Amino acid sequence: MSTAVFTDLRLRGERTTGGGWSGEQLGAGSPTFAGYPDDGSGSFTRSGGRITVTGAGDIAPAVRESLPTGGTLRDILTGTFAALIAVIVVGALFITSEYRTHMIHLTLAADPRRSRVLVAKAVVLGGVSFVAGLAGALLAVPLGERLARANGVYLFPVASSTGIRVAFGTAALLAAASVLALALGAVLRHSAAAVTTAVVVIVVPYLLTAVPFMPAGVADQLARVTPAAGFAVQQTLVRYEHVASHYTPYHGYYPLAPWAGLAVPAGYAVAGLVVAAVLLRRRDA
Repeated sequence: MSTAVFTDLRLRGERTTGGGWSGEQLGAGSPTFAGYPDDGSGSFTRSGGRITVTGAGDIAPAVRESLPTGGTLRDILTGTFAALIAVIVVGALFITSEYRTHMIHLTLAADPRRSRVLVAKAVVLGGVSFVAGLAGALLAVPLGERLARANGVYLFPVASSTGIRVAFGTAALLAAASVLALALGAVLRHSAAAVTTAVVVIVVPYLLTAVPFMPAGVADQLARVTPAAGFAVQQTLVRYEHVASHYTPYHGYYPLAPWAGLAVPAGYAVAGLVVAAVLLRRRDA
């Protein structure tokens, strides 16, 4: 139980219609009130201009642990994982199929600037992946929110600008993953090897960060230096320094800011394209 004393309280800009201040005990039915007195032991007293309030309860901002059944936009966009696998496969096959059928020789003969061929493929593949991912996210978010609320699931509120950032960021993440798979396909020249490598580099770190018993330090490190850092773009929860909680990727809290996290897989994709372009010039005669 805690007691607070307020003095010199005044109302400005409004006319009072009652007989002054009144008191009421709130929150006794809330789950966060468990363990505190709920028998009306809270009190409200007034003496002149001095008001004393006594009570107990949790008034801290809500975090994921305080509402374990609550949902976020990241939960609604869980299908991003399946989409990630799809764009990885398509991205790798976008060039390995040419190696398998030996069409790569005709493609490279058509343009002596081989790096331009790779860049053209990346632009087409990334653009298609971005548009498809954006359409899926823009459809899934409002539909998922409606279904969640219809079934009594609490959703952590977000600003409209945050929802737009999540949708566009998810599309950009899929585009970056597809381009990285394309680069791996050009380097390895084999579909199975390229897809497997891309899955190990992108998907496996994400799965490890989603394991509840993963040490927080390890999960944070994976969410910083691997392409899985791009999932930070789906973060909508706020980290409160004055509220004790487990701020880990498993609970929806990433160590990098959304756009900084997205820059990690984008950097991997660019680096992969550079390596692939060098190999196209030196290795593939």
